[in-house]
Amino acid sequence: MRFSKFSAKILLTLLVTESMTVQAFAGVKARGVDYINNPSGISESVSTQGIENMPQSVQGESETGDSASSAESGTGLVTIVDGIRVPKYVKPDADIQSDLSQLSGGGANMDWGNYYPVANSAPVGNADESWLRAFDTYSKEMTAEKVCYLTFDLGYENGHTVSIMNTLKKHNAPATFFVTGACTRSDPGIVLSIAQNGFTVGNHTLSHKNMSTVTTKELFYTEVNTVEEQYETLTGHPMNRYYRPPEGKFSEAQLMLARAMGYKTMLWSVAYKDYDDKAQPSRSSALATLNKRIHPGAIVLLHATSSTNDAILDELLTGWESAGYTFKSLDDLPENEYLGQ
Repeated sequence: MRFSKFSAKILLTLLVTESMTVQAFAGVKARGVDYINNPSGISESVSTQGIENMPQSVQGESETGDSASSAESGTGLVTIVDGIRVPKYVKPDADIQSDLSQLSGGGANMDWGNYYPVANSAPVGNADESWLRAFDTYSKEMTAEKVCYLTFDLGYENGHTVSIMNTLKKHNAPATFFVTGACTRSDPGIVLSIAQNGFTVGNHTLSHKNMSTVTTKELFYTEVNTVEEQYETLTGHPMNRYYRPPEGKFSEAQLMLARAMGYKTMLWSVAYKDYDDKAQPSRSSALATLNKRIHPGAIVLLHATSSTNDAILDELLTGWESAGYTFKSLDDLPENEYLGQ
């Protein structure tokens, strides 16, 4: 198992006893993290039930296109220390394994989702964006500027990636492709081509498993590090430290581990049902949905395996450009949102 000096340094910061917990949290406070402020207006609690759990008295459309009614949940995933909202499960590294097990069975897992109460406005995710930042996790940029970040999940090659890359290059649009271990093993030429064409390659885990079922830190490291090592062997370069949990399923402890390994976890704010190769959405419905959901600061999730995405991408990007949008790399995401720095 390989650890960078950066990873080791962060892991060492977790080596505190229970009696030192307040001191560890004080270190977070020193960075200016103030989670009492709630800029998105989302409930202080964090949902564990996916997109069905929404802030009180709000109606909207779910990520899958269904209507979603409001509900309030309380999981107690954060605690207040010196007026600061901080994750409860900051524990010594030796305790992380047991924490993973407890989180897996204790209702603290999360299933990421969004719903869209107002067209072309930032959706409401089922976790507070400021809370996510404590783990270097993003679903969107909080901005009024018409920028968006294009990302593609690539579990396997389905004959569309080269065409998608050509369209992206036509629009001078940077993008990140999140690849699995199956993809780096079975389609190394595609992964190499993505990198050689100047696109970012991110980590989508070794086996695309439901990561909320991972109960040991060793298995988590295997799922992430193996893809990283495959990529470095293939390209001769280190992998970009962007991680996307398959299906958006994760736990607090896993976000903490990803951060300790130097990764930023990338969720999304714009997506639609494009992932089923046998039930692809029509061109018209795909364009209508995506054009309604795009918003300033969006992190867009599309699947590179989708024939519909391949077919509509040029028209989609042209329309967004006409509406005033520009495309940015994940490297351009501001790191200090909510951190008061």
